[in-house]
Amino acid sequence: MLSFKAAPPAEEFRRTFAPGEIVPESGLYQVNHESHRLMHQATLDRGARFPQCRQCKMKVRFRLLRRVENRMVHSFGATSLLEEYGTE
Repeated sequence: MLSFKAAPPAEEFRRTFAPGEIVPESGLYQVNHESHRLMHQATLDRGARFPQCRQCKMKVRFRLLRRVENRMVHSFGATSLLEEYGTE
């Protein structure tokens, strides 16, 4: 079960992140792909790199929806949609 922190300030809700950037806050992120898939969500750990999409690669973008405590976040693992940054 995840433990949620207070909602981030409004400017944190608007900022988007690209693959390879450092995840600034552990939390639940909205994942927006190019045109091949609808938005979905992923939980990412602070200090990791944002992953890339298996299909649209570097065109995927992330937006923080809600912070969570670091101890409640599992490390990112490749999925059918997302893969580690820099994977060819």
